[in-house]
Amino acid sequence: MDGTLSDEQRMLREMVERLAAERHGLDVRRTAILHEQGFHRPFWEELGQLGILGATLPEGCGGSGADPAAAMMVMSAFGKNLVIAPYVSTVICAAALLARVGTTAQQERYLPAVIGGTSVIAFACDVANDAAHINALQASAWPTAGGFEIEAHKTAVVGGIWSDHVIVIAKIEAEGGAIGAFILPVDAPGLGMRHARTIDGGSASTIHLHKAFVPDSARIGGRHDLREAIERICDEATAMLCADAAGSMDALLRATVEYARTRKQFGKPIGSFQALQHRMVDMLLACEQASSITQRAVSTLDGDPAERRSAVSAAKALVGKAGRMVAQAAVQIHGGIGITDELDVSHHFRRIEMINLQYGTVDQHLQRYAELLDAQGSSSHVR
Repeated sequence: MDGTLSDEQRMLREMVERLAAERHGLDVRRTAILHEQGFHRPFWEELGQLGILGATLPEGCGGSGADPAAAMMVMSAFGKNLVIAPYVSTVICAAALLARVGTTAQQERYLPAVIGGTSVIAFACDVANDAAHINALQASAWPTAGGFEIEAHKTAVVGGIWSDHVIVIAKIEAEGGAIGAFILPVDAPGLGMRHARTIDGGSASTIHLHKAFVPDSARIGGRHDLREAIERICDEATAMLCADAAGSMDALLRATVEYARTRKQFGKPIGSFQALQHRMVDMLLACEQASSITQRAVSTLDGDPAERRSAVSAAKALVGKAGRMVAQAAVQIHGGIGITDELDVSHHFRRIEMINLQYGTVDQHLQRYAELLDAQGSSSHVR
């Protein structure tokens, strides 16, 4: 991801990579998975102290006002160093929504703690689990005296076990199906959570809300329909997961090349065998493609919505296929040791597989991309 980066972006990436390597190595990761639900909170707090968690949030909310490329640098470094952290759910989704459409009171109450690394907010949105259009949202909120009652069943909510609050996205039937967002403490009456370990060592939660009351003050964005805001945030989250996968792919390529240089068979390094050289060249090309298309997707996040949607779906589809190919090749070239917990190769393999399941699969994004192209073609034909 070096082609179009500014000096400041390179410095940010190098700082996060150095910090992750020093504070969140493989041993720390293993300990966190076994004893801390996969989340090493001291590292998260240090990110807050260094201003990294607030880098992309507006200056008026206490952030630095950096563009989405800064978040891409953070996620690339996280992927390369196997960091398990709720950056996407808390910063890219929850904090961004509060910063863009939240009231001043909501921003002052929740954002300083997120920026400082002392708070984690989960983001519960059906669209976050697949590429379904937001119109398919199942959760409902009904007006009642002084607030709303929410009925919802949210699955695969990343980091629910680490969170102190959760933002729930729901349809408001009394307002013609408008999309609303509500922030609740995780111990709110009527809210239940079940947690499970994910294949990459992280955590995902099932959140069930039955007649869960939230006051009017907990509704984010007032009486505005947040449909477009939520769609944009989900696209931003998808693009950041692509950056995460691209970082992980780069780490796999480097580890595989180094292993091929040192592992000997028939008296010579296996990297001298032409068949494996071709395989590693294919890995390199896949990494470059993933990096380039991710940068392209991130560059559209602040622009035209139609261009953003197609660029993000194209990136998620390509990165998903390329990531799986790179991960499989890395394991195969390493041989049996490649699937053991001893090497980070197996950890990257599982991480890429987990990313492929979040915010839409390859097939779902290919379908979305095709539908967007059809819509653009129909629009051009009408004109």
